[in-house]
Amino acid sequence: MKKHIIALLLFLGICLATSAQNRPNVPHSTGEGHTHTDSLHPDSVNLPVNQTKIDTAKIDMPNIYAWKITPRLGERIFVPRDTLLYGFHQSMLVDGRSVAMGYLGNVGSPAQSKIFFERPEPSRFSFLDAMYLWRKNPEDHYYLNTKIPYSNIKYQSGGGGQSAENRFQAEMSMNMGKKLNVGFDFDYIYARGFYNSLSNKQMSYDFYASYIGDKYKMHVFLHNNNFTNIENGGISDTLYITRPNSDEVRLDRSYSGNTLDIPTRMQNTKNKMRGRHLYVTNRYDLGNEMEEYAVNDSVTAWRKKPNYVPLASAILTTHYTDQRRRITSDFAKMDNLYLPYTLSDELIKDPKYVQNIDDYMSYYSFKNTFALAMNEGFRSWTKFGLTAFVEYDMRKYSVPGGLPGLHERQSENALNIGGVLSKEKGKYLRYKATVEKDMLNSDFRAEGEITSMIGLFGKNLSVKANAYIKNISPGYTRNNFSSKYWNWNENLSNTRRVFIGGEISLPEFSFSKTRISGGVETIKNYIYYGADRLIAQETSDVQVVSFRLDQDFKAGIFHWDNQVVFQKSTNDVAIPLPTLSVYTNVYITSKIAKVLTFQLGVDAHYHTSYYMPGYEPLTMQFYNQNEMKLGNFPIVTAYANLHLKYTRFFLMMYNIAEGMGNSQSFLLHRYAANPRILKLGISWQFNN
Repeated sequence: MKKHIIALLLFLGICLATSAQNRPNVPHSTGEGHTHTDSLHPDSVNLPVNQTKIDTAKIDMPNIYAWKITPRLGERIFVPRDTLLYGFHQSMLVDGRSVAMGYLGNVGSPAQSKIFFERPEPSRFSFLDAMYLWRKNPEDHYYLNTKIPYSNIKYQSGGGGQSAENRFQAEMSMNMGKKLNVGFDFDYIYARGFYNSLSNKQMSYDFYASYIGDKYKMHVFLHNNNFTNIENGGISDTLYITRPNSDEVRLDRSYSGNTLDIPTRMQNTKNKMRGRHLYVTNRYDLGNEMEEYAVNDSVTAWRKKPNYVPLASAILTTHYTDQRRRITSDFAKMDNLYLPYTLSDELIKDPKYVQNIDDYMSYYSFKNTFALAMNEGFRSWTKFGLTAFVEYDMRKYSVPGGLPGLHERQSENALNIGGVLSKEKGKYLRYKATVEKDMLNSDFRAEGEITSMIGLFGKNLSVKANAYIKNISPGYTRNNFSSKYWNWNENLSNTRRVFIGGEISLPEFSFSKTRISGGVETIKNYIYYGADRLIAQETSDVQVVSFRLDQDFKAGIFHWDNQVVFQKSTNDVAIPLPTLSVYTNVYITSKIAKVLTFQLGVDAHYHTSYYMPGYEPLTMQFYNQNEMKLGNFPIVTAYANLHLKYTRFFLMMYNIAEGMGNSQSFLLHRYAANPRILKLGISWQFNN
């Protein structure tokens, strides 16, 4: 506790020293399409809202602005930077990534959203899916353009001693002229864990560059990840959490009440993942942007055409990615978890039997895309853009062979041909439709969305509809799995997914902000991992219906923000979901001495009881268990967020409801939430 108090005083002292700098405050875009004052960006202006493509040559740009890119075509999409004035503490938690998130308890651990429509599409290398929060893809990266060198550091800490968790992040970016920007990101996680044999040590970093010229645009992204997860398979008995005073628990003399003393199913077991992205996208505009004009009766000169839009653009994207996964273990009782006891005894008597696990799988993909785009608005009558593309993807896999030390290597290829029809300009109607077909396989995708604005009470109401049809072949590592204990060679059918949904954002008032969204999806041949933790496929149709309400209230300094999600699956064996999931946040905000913004509040993540999935370290997959229902327990946090000039700081008490109610503070089956702990974090930005 003394360590945290000293750190708090130190950080506050730094913040007060920083406040002596005289930097004016002006509005900036927060990312929800609304303008707030945030001194993190003193020279920023009102830029287009999130997910809007922009032509930065036609607007006055702030000192720093950011965008993401579409991975295939390298299109720039403006996004707000990470400059949260409120809710900074949630942005640093795994729980904050969703209304309801399932994970192992530590920062950096495998995770899966309990909100079905938030789950990403399964990857070609199935072991990547559980780590999607931590492995950055090209489309996840923020590119920056800054008039002055920029850097930002973040640090968060929780607990102490044998259970401390820490995360350090650093970002640096600088321009070399108006067109070229280079940068570097670093992310280090070391979480020892509050349960025995459950810790993470992860490091990832990336270099990036962008060149935004008049006719040529380029983005480069080089990313490396190195993840090490110590696995315990979950606690041996949930009674240690749900009924700690029961006779069964009291008879365990080794249990002192400390979570580190709770028996776990595994020890000395480790999952390691290492990989990289090498990504480059180039875009060259075709057409003549210069025009000749008369200076006087006898002299002419050349100048850029006003409001010039290129006739067309040629696009070339190259993306190499690889990932290597290895699981090792010398846990003596591992056989009891995966083999029948009688069979295990017979194997152990065999002198050739190897006790240890050392299984290795790898994957790489080398993808090249060429596209030709007719740009929207190059003539007054061209009210849409049209892009045609061809993409070739070469993939290689390696899995353990039939004999120790041998590996089976397989390859597959994909040739996707498709097109994009879009209208990105205009206030009242925008749309985008994409169709692609794999000419070498049976994969097919057709996706579309349409957005419109409707006047209501003198304000704008935003309406969005989206739909897709997908026919997706299972990845090689789903059809084929090889290890010491489990082996299968399946011929799984393609998964067909049909979705239709929409979103309505009601006009914002001084006391209320409302957004309603929802959708329904029909899935045939859904692939999942069953109660036996092995892969399975549901051949009949499964429907998932979901509705979400985002409702914020405000009265003076008092705020009450809510996110409510209703979900229903027609097949709870294949897709178990909590019927109701809620995030609620009650807080007050104000300023001290007109410079220090503070937010004091209490928030909670809650969902109804259901057969919560478990996590299997051997496959790195979430499986659907049927042993017990878990839920109806809120993860409650009391917090304070402080914001002063270029510095943000939070202090929180996590899981203050521990041990109350039904005590079912589980994030996944057998994986309990961390106990009540003090956490703190800081974000410090430098512009010089």
